[in-house]
Amino acid sequence: MATGGTRPPLGRALRDMRTFAVIWAGQLVSGLGSGLTAFALPVWIYERNHSAEQFGLLYFAATVPAVLLAPFAGALVDRWDRRRVLLASDAAAALMTAVIAALVFSGRFEVWHLFVLSLASASVGAFQDPAFSATVAAMVPREHLPRASGMMQTSASVIGLLTPLLAGVLVTVGGLGAVLVVDLATFLVAVGTLLVVRIPTPPRDPAAPRRHLLREAHDGWRWIRERPAMLYLLLYFPFVNLGTGMVNPLFPPLVLSFSTPAALGAAVTVSSLGMLVGGLALSAWGGPRRLLRGLLLCQAAGCVCVMLIGLRPSLPLVAAGLFLSLLVAPTAQACSQTIWLTKTPQEMLGRVLAIRRMLAMSSMPLAALAAGPLAERVFEPLMAPGGALQGTVGRVMGTGAGRGIGLMYVVIGLFVLAATAVLSLNPRVRRLEEEIPDAPLPVPPPDAEAEPEELAAAELGGTPAPA
Repeated sequence: MATGGTRPPLGRALRDMRTFAVIWAGQLVSGLGSGLTAFALPVWIYERNHSAEQFGLLYFAATVPAVLLAPFAGALVDRWDRRRVLLASDAAAALMTAVIAALVFSGRFEVWHLFVLSLASASVGAFQDPAFSATVAAMVPREHLPRASGMMQTSASVIGLLTPLLAGVLVTVGGLGAVLVVDLATFLVAVGTLLVVRIPTPPRDPAAPRRHLLREAHDGWRWIRERPAMLYLLLYFPFVNLGTGMVNPLFPPLVLSFSTPAALGAAVTVSSLGMLVGGLALSAWGGPRRLLRGLLLCQAAGCVCVMLIGLRPSLPLVAAGLFLSLLVAPTAQACSQTIWLTKTPQEMLGRVLAIRRMLAMSSMPLAALAAGPLAERVFEPLMAPGGALQGTVGRVMGTGAGRGIGLMYVVIGLFVLAATAVLSLNPRVRRLEEEIPDAPLPVPPPDAEAEPEELAAAELGGTPAPA
């Protein structure tokens, strides 16, 4: 595929993506179960000790292993059979859920158990995410990759919308144990869908010597470094996430500074609908023909929307800005993901995608730790009545509680917009799609065409859905 080619119609895309659709559906069901547990466990923690500090530590435990393990996990994913990696990851996640369930039903579950299991779960995710992304590139024709990305983000939106409601009902009816039992059942669906499909694996030379894992991990970095346009694109997202990683933690105090908890819940629901609509639209449309241009335009539009959220203490303005920012987010993510999947050789995908994920996530813990202190100690005093900016910026944005956070949103939007402008002005980046050729398509295994009816039956036999 030329990355700027036309998109086939939706009907043909669905036929071409049958295998992916089976796995996507299984992962959607499994994600709903995992989302139930992820929603119920923090509630369980807070009901027992009312400690906000432990939530920050839990976030740390859930993110740092993924950053540290990513390069080695990517190298191993390229060595191993990717379907087996996915099966092992789902089995490991199910085992951890079973351990939690056993501790809950025996009355022995403690908070420290959750920290240990969060570390283990994040470590498993370091393998699962690059394996799944590489698998998508092997299963989905290149012209449908943006649609596949839209489907994955649609599933994430569905999970975000449904899990709070379902978890609330399950916790009320059967307690935390009921949530964990449902989560375990959903893992069986994910494993079942993986068992009924065939996932192409990149060919390997059996005579090639096994190299040291560090050298193989470094090969992924060297591949990126030798292509400056890909390197610039890689380094862009840590700056983006440094800014946008402060947006989510500060959103509740921003809204609550001028409105009610019910209004906050409504705004969050509206935002989830924005991502759902964006994902569905992308799945039907297929994405822009010029991927890099689509990425930059959507990123710029998202920055403007973030600035709107902070501009005035107005619930309709905040809700509209959040809805629109998440409406364009699936297309931006799909364009970026498709560029990496089409340009990277199949045998290098695990390593390259793991390095990409590691660098993109590297700034997020820093952003989460810095958001609160910056808001409370720097920006809120500046925008307080009698503050240094009362007579200038305060005349436009207002002063008082929450206006410092609003100013942070405007500054974050300008910061990311400036980074996007710098990236778009780079001539190597602008010519990325033309100068870097698409990687060769994976060669199907010798028996892939010998039994097409059997394969089709397996594909259609499963339930018709990270990280």
